[in-house]
Amino acid sequence: MRRILLGWVAAALAIAPAARSVELQGTWYVLVHYQDKESPKPDAWRWEDRVWKFERKGDQLDWTEYPLVIFDDESGRFESARGGSAVRVVGAWEPNAAQLADIKDGLQVNSRGVKSKSLRAQDGGTAWSSSEGAGAGAGASVITYSEHWAIAGMPDKPVFTRDDAMGGGSTEELSGRTEYRTSEVTADELDGSFDRDGTRIGTFRMIRSGATEGIKTAAKSQQELQRKATLRAFASSEEVRQAVRENLQSELAQRGTTPTPEELDKLTDQAIAAATRTGSADDATNALARQATELFYSFAPRGAKHDDTVRYRLPFDPSVPRLLGQGVGGDMGYDLYGNPVSSPQGDPASHLGRFKYGFDWSLPLGTPIVAARDGEVARVIDGGPAPTSTSRVNSIFLKHADGTWSEYVGLEAGIPVQPGQKVRAGDVIAKSGATASWRGMRGNGQGLHFSVDRIDDGGEPETVPIRFDDGSAAGFVPVPGNFYGVSGGKVTKTEPPPGEAKPPSN
Repeated sequence: MRRILLGWVAAALAIAPAARSVELQGTWYVLVHYQDKESPKPDAWRWEDRVWKFERKGDQLDWTEYPLVIFDDESGRFESARGGSAVRVVGAWEPNAAQLADIKDGLQVNSRGVKSKSLRAQDGGTAWSSSEGAGAGAGASVITYSEHWAIAGMPDKPVFTRDDAMGGGSTEELSGRTEYRTSEVTADELDGSFDRDGTRIGTFRMIRSGATEGIKTAAKSQQELQRKATLRAFASSEEVRQAVRENLQSELAQRGTTPTPEELDKLTDQAIAAATRTGSADDATNALARQATELFYSFAPRGAKHDDTVRYRLPFDPSVPRLLGQGVGGDMGYDLYGNPVSSPQGDPASHLGRFKYGFDWSLPLGTPIVAARDGEVARVIDGGPAPTSTSRVNSIFLKHADGTWSEYVGLEAGIPVQPGQKVRAGDVIAKSGATASWRGMRGNGQGLHFSVDRIDDGGEPETVPIRFDDGSAAGFVPVPGNFYGVSGGKVTKTEPPPGEAKPPSN
């Protein structure tokens, strides 16, 4: 019977997996997840990470810790804060596929805060221990600070301990222990428990990260590298891309620039790429908006002076009076029924700032639109009605002899004129369509936004003051809330046509 039992034992030993031994030589990425019992939120998970390097030198083992680690992809680790800085994400975090590739390739670290100890072999090489001595931060002679680093349980399940103590003189002595206890060993990875003085308790994961020489020391500051790495990570986020696209679209709209969706996508890609280089998405967006604006209005010379002797035709047939919903210099206008409406500054619907000298006429769909002045068609936007005032709205840009241009915005699709075509004042150039959220329109947004613009000395577009032709030398400026058409043989303020609402009293 004893012989049979011994046979069973021998067979069991033969098929039992041998304990996997750990070779520490090289670099390791160490990720810790823990809960802090002494924090205001003891149930919240937190994380910290570092790179450890182990290097054999004769009978010594040099152990170096790099506490500042940088990934090409910072997803889950850091997020953008105001001022372009990056802040640590709260909560547990695990590396994704791209980050695991970074780890295997050898991580980039910052040399600030690096600590190193030389450990000597003990107990036949199953343990290593450093001598106690002053560590980083030792200063005045009355204050002492020491650290003792040790590794036990080699080569099967290493236990890493860090004992530190500070005191001396009249100060209270402080000491603590941090322990990383391995419970599982797999190929190139250690997993186990983490404990700092029984208050910070959690787990650790230790992943092999290249050879000893695999560490890449960062040449620039941690903040700069972290910020750029964060932006690179955000560049792949669809939410971030959409936010950049919307910000860029808003910036362009405030300049009266309406690129095609394809052009806007390309500008968005350029803004994200520029933000990654400069560290500021806002600066990149503003710079690109200026560049896109210059390209959009490339037909107009910078600093053009408007010919103030010119008197403009109404941009529609004046035989039927039409309501001016919104006019010069204000965010307040009127709808077809005399109700006041307003828009915030910066909205193209407001006539403040860049849009100060614009006119919004309420017109039924399909009303013929005529050129208000002689000119050459410089740009045509013909992509269908748009849902918002910041979107691409069917428009004509008619360049004048003095370098200014008139804008006809909110047209029916199928615009008949083409860039380069010469037109005379009074020529039909389009039909009215939808102007989206511009004020002063009929209830469903039907009407025409008309203005005369120039590029100022700084390269920005702006509307210019104009006067309409009423047969007098002075001309006139229409007032919002009134109907204008032919009366008594001249263009003037009139009563509304039959069936139209009365204007408000003013």
